[in-house]
Amino acid sequence: MAPRQVIVKELTINKPANQVFDFFSNVKNMEIGGAIKSVTKGEGDWWQFDHTVAGKGKMKVTPVSDFGILDHEFVGAGLEWKVYVRVVPNDEGSTTTWTFMRPDGLTDGQFQEQLKGFDLEINNWKKYLEEN
Repeated sequence: MAPRQVIVKELTINKPANQVFDFFSNVKNMEIGGAIKSVTKGEGDWWQFDHTVAGKGKMKVTPVSDFGILDHEFVGAGLEWKVYVRVVPNDEGSTTTWTFMRPDGLTDGQFQEQLKGFDLEINNWKKYLEEN
């Protein structure tokens, strides 16, 4: 089986890695991005929400603070996404990367289309973090 298509998104900001890690560790803060609304704690480690593209969805985050790891599973619109997230120090600021693996059920083109809106979410999170 060939490797899946991957898309990497990044946020570099003048905020320390631990502060950005804490922000993204709180799934409720994902609402600030604009694509996810009505985040509530579900069963186990899952969070439920409404997503502007996927409709009803859920997410489970696996944080490892010592290494800046915020990997998560995202389930919505019949798709299961694995997203590998890292928050790393970058001089006095930090860089956060999201590595998206194309989920089963999407072509490469559909995968690219699905992630176009993520840039807007990153911009919204950046603006919020810079102001707070």
